[in-house]
Amino acid sequence: MMKLTEQTVPTFGVKGKAAAAWLAAQGLALPEQPNSWTALPGDSRVLRLGRSEYLVEGAAASTLQTVWQGGQSDLYRVPRYDAGFVLSGDAAAVLAEICALDTRPQVLGQGVLMTLVAGISATLICDGDNYRLWCDATYGDYMQQTLQEIMECV
Repeated sequence: MMKLTEQTVPTFGVKGKAAAAWLAAQGLALPEQPNSWTALPGDSRVLRLGRSEYLVEGAAASTLQTVWQGGQSDLYRVPRYDAGFVLSGDAAAVLAEICALDTRPQVLGQGVLMTLVAGISATLICDGDNYRLWCDATYGDYMQQTLQEIMECV
């Protein structure tokens, strides 16, 4: 059975030449390659969205929000206003209907996929039996409705 859940965990975005060093100094294990992600304790994760941009979610994001002071050159906070969703069950079948790229777990692995999902720019990872998807919050209702409708048909 497939299930769609709106994700309501905190997120924290940071980028710049000093981003990796600052995150590591906060005790976070970082992905080595761009467009990959790493799981952290407490159901948190770090996504490396490019050479020097990171998205942290979960309890680790809450911690970063409390220690962030800014003002450092080459380190910039990236406000995140994403709608987030978790798809569980046979989500690969749903994604195959609305995403042109192969999102099967054995293909995606620990990769971060930035693509169009139902015509909307989205970031997607496969986390065990779940897929996590983020899109611009203004498209959140549309994405949720579209995913629900496809889940009913697949």
